[in-house]
Amino acid sequence: MPSVYQPRRPRASPLWQLVHHGWDDFLARYETRHRKALGPLHPAATATVQSFLRCGDLAAGFTRLQCPDCGHERLLAFTCKGRHFCPSCHQRRVRSTSDWIADAVCHEVPHRQFVFTIPRVLRGIFRKRRKLLTLLFHTATTTLQEGFRTRLGLPHGRIGAIAAVHTFGDYLIFHPHLHILAADGLFTPDGRFHCMPAEDLAPAIELFRHHFLHALRDARLISPRKLADLLAWKHSGFHIHDGGEKPVAAHDNAGRKRLAEYLLRHPFSLQKITWNPATKTVIYRSKRHYNTKRNFEIFKAPDFIAAALLHLPPKGQQTVRYYGLYSNKTRGLTSPVPERLIPPPKTVPPPEPPPPAEILLIPAPPNCRARDMRPLWRDLILRVWGGDPLECPCCKGTMKPVRTFIRPEQIEFFLRLHGLWEGIIHLPRPPPPPFDIETMEPIEPPWQAVKEWIPDDEPDLDWFNRPRNPSESDPDCFDQSQAWTPEEIPLGDGRILVLDDT
Repeated sequence: MPSVYQPRRPRASPLWQLVHHGWDDFLARYETRHRKALGPLHPAATATVQSFLRCGDLAAGFTRLQCPDCGHERLLAFTCKGRHFCPSCHQRRVRSTSDWIADAVCHEVPHRQFVFTIPRVLRGIFRKRRKLLTLLFHTATTTLQEGFRTRLGLPHGRIGAIAAVHTFGDYLIFHPHLHILAADGLFTPDGRFHCMPAEDLAPAIELFRHHFLHALRDARLISPRKLADLLAWKHSGFHIHDGGEKPVAAHDNAGRKRLAEYLLRHPFSLQKITWNPATKTVIYRSKRHYNTKRNFEIFKAPDFIAAALLHLPPKGQQTVRYYGLYSNKTRGLTSPVPERLIPPPKTVPPPEPPPPAEILLIPAPPNCRARDMRPLWRDLILRVWGGDPLECPCCKGTMKPVRTFIRPEQIEFFLRLHGLWEGIIHLPRPPPPPFDIETMEPIEPPWQAVKEWIPDDEPDLDWFNRPRNPSESDPDCFDQSQAWTPEEIPLGDGRILVLDDT
């Protein structure tokens, strides 16, 4: 039975709360604390954060929906439609783009994901010069195509690949690397697809290493002496990972969609964020780090915002690119349709069974634009949450949009009319204790370990042992913790010094 759609409450999100409390401090201390890592604060980054704070908030404007049968009304808030910062809007892009990639871009041939990584000493080159990531795109796809051509002996074979750059690693560190969803073989002009055999990737790693280092030298990013030094390393730091599993089968559309979603994923997860309003700190959980020997990291709210903005791509930069038979130019032309699937060559002939027969394939996917195949907002909500946002909860009819409201006085009037004005300001209590990343079960935070990693100048460390008192009122209407009381110090002459937080 489908569930009843319930709109999300954006101000109850831990990301919204930490951005709300830490944004002013982030702007005030940007030049002294964050400019060195992020460079000049671009207006597009500021606009992205400000749009996120209004995303899904009824106070920023909404569309009024009304059921034509029973007259029931619902207010639908606007969204920011941003990427790489707002988890909700970015996930909507991931869902729609992955469907288009799996259905209209990829041919029904085996596919595999490759991950190209570079050594740590070279990662800082791209921190403030994101346009240079084009070198990573070109060298990785060239390595993939040359390796496939050499192994299969097809000098004119073409790859089909979709590459996405990720600049984030665990705990939001800057770690530029490339994910490539590629057809596991080569397309030939005669309409055939030749599968790649399973083999060691060590030769491809060395090829990628030489291509990338010489590209940096040609761009005058490293000196000839540094080039010779890096080529002499025994452990180069370059790596290509193919997942270690079998490729996705030719007719496995869901498998291709799953790989495409991983390519387009958000830099961080809301499930890993725990926001503490008393100390204005963020506990971010991930895998156990080999250096710190723990599975969490503690950020101040401005520091977490800076770490998140570090992975916001510049305006106009393409983070996903298409190569070979999957390129935009090739798909716009009359491309050869793979009619036959040639199995990979056998290094040792089979003893008794005859060689496998050629498999006839379904024709290539239709040539459709991503905009034409973009699913509607209603379909995405129905697929993810199982509830129809346009279904009337009273008579099960279909609600229709009546009017859009963006004027502040009209917004306040209708929110008060529906009893949502007070609810949009006063937030519910913080969520229950954090969840385990693997089992998704509630766990008690490791308070002793958290205390050890909080700076000594952190005020009000006694919040770990305080009982939660929901009866206390919150002056800011956002923090739902116990009210803070100023410390009183007697001065000895009858006077009392009161230490206020202002």
